[in-house]
Amino acid sequence: MKTVIGCRPSAISRPALVCLLIAGGLSAQAPSTLVLSGASVVDPATGTIIADQRIIIRGDRIVAVGPGARAPAGARMIDARGKFVIPGLWDMHVHFMNAGVTALPLLLAHGVTSVREMGGYIDSTRAWQARMAAGSLAGPRIKTPGPILESPRYLAGVRQRDSAAGGLLAPRILPYRIGVADSAAAERAIDSLARLRVDFVKIRTTASRAALLGILGAARRAGLKVAGHSQASMTLAEAVRAGQQDIEHAFLPPLDTLPDAARRALYDDLAAAGLWYTPTLVVSRAVLVSGDSGLRALFAPGAERPSREQRYASPWLLGWWRMQLEERTRDTSTANAVASRRAYASSLRDVRGMQDAGVAILAGTDAGSVLVYPGFSLHEELRLFVEEAKLTPAEALRAATISPARYFGMERELGSVSAGKIADLVLLDADPLADIRNSTRIFAVVQGGRLMDRAALDALLATAVRL
Repeated sequence: MKTVIGCRPSAISRPALVCLLIAGGLSAQAPSTLVLSGASVVDPATGTIIADQRIIIRGDRIVAVGPGARAPAGARMIDARGKFVIPGLWDMHVHFMNAGVTALPLLLAHGVTSVREMGGYIDSTRAWQARMAAGSLAGPRIKTPGPILESPRYLAGVRQRDSAAGGLLAPRILPYRIGVADSAAAERAIDSLARLRVDFVKIRTTASRAALLGILGAARRAGLKVAGHSQASMTLAEAVRAGQQDIEHAFLPPLDTLPDAARRALYDDLAAAGLWYTPTLVVSRAVLVSGDSGLRALFAPGAERPSREQRYASPWLLGWWRMQLEERTRDTSTANAVASRRAYASSLRDVRGMQDAGVAILAGTDAGSVLVYPGFSLHEELRLFVEEAKLTPAEALRAATISPARYFGMERELGSVSAGKIADLVLLDADPLADIRNSTRIFAVVQGGRLMDRAALDALLATAVRL
């Protein structure tokens, strides 16, 4: 028999919220067999859609996909006719130390079932992972590097900046950073991260070429991937060949400083070296907002009506943003603004160029940075990929589904809607390959076989406000 999904009260009280979460499958109880019938299955890897499919989910796994897949007796039947099913989305660059625990339900409510945290408080992350495993907290799967590796010079700079921020900046930054001065310190740092059982290593700044090589060599011996920013001490291709698999943000010279032929050759070199690239266009665009403009929009008396996204920004997150925007107001030169505009324009061309060269693009947002809202911004990143960087919708979706799974060696578990995979799915009301903006038209989310309908997803948004 077919079931009606969820229960939608006019106001979400605490008992009603519990009802919604259980109806959406967020209890600790193991899910039973679930059948999505009549769905159009989107394959981002090939850019194709197969219509009128039946998806059989038992426990946390997809056990069959096809028009003739037989529904077991007693299965929960969901009419998915007119719906488009994509794999659960990844945000490959989030910062929970900025966004806080409220980011977890926000991400899940937007179909983000897995994330790569890019440095933070590992004790908090581990506690959240334990609560999610127990069913007392809703949120995405988290891959984490724990603390970020930095140059001692950067850490000293944070301490100097702290006085201008009223002593509030250093406590927000320093507790999850490890200074690495040389190769010996690199060995110690990687050894400490390996003991923490991190999923990879994140580098942001490095003291020298020797320190960078020390980090990359120690990480390789420990069997850990390395992701992070580009470094002045080594060319990109050198760094990738030495073990830095992934580069974050805008990092190539502006378009007018490197001839087109040389730029294409660099793309080819990076592809041959095995680079993964996370452009984070949405944060590069947010950097273009001046400190004064940001403060007026978010905090000034009589500021314009808050956006839907802003209503879900926690006090912890807004406090971080205020500090960052106030720092921007102290920079009265135009040099940084000009450089940021050039970097963003360059990144748009680089994304398309590297995609054509065979570099694997990953969708990440830097969620938690100024004006980058958890969950919401992943869909904005996909839109920027298509509308400004000129990727196809399939290429954009690939960057948020199968490519992240491959990055972590999880392509047998995640990244496509096929038998044997973990049942992380997003049901959409419209075709995302026809218009990437349709990724926001979420009808339901399935995480590990647990179905969350629109009412349950709305309840997740409500919990984000209260956490």
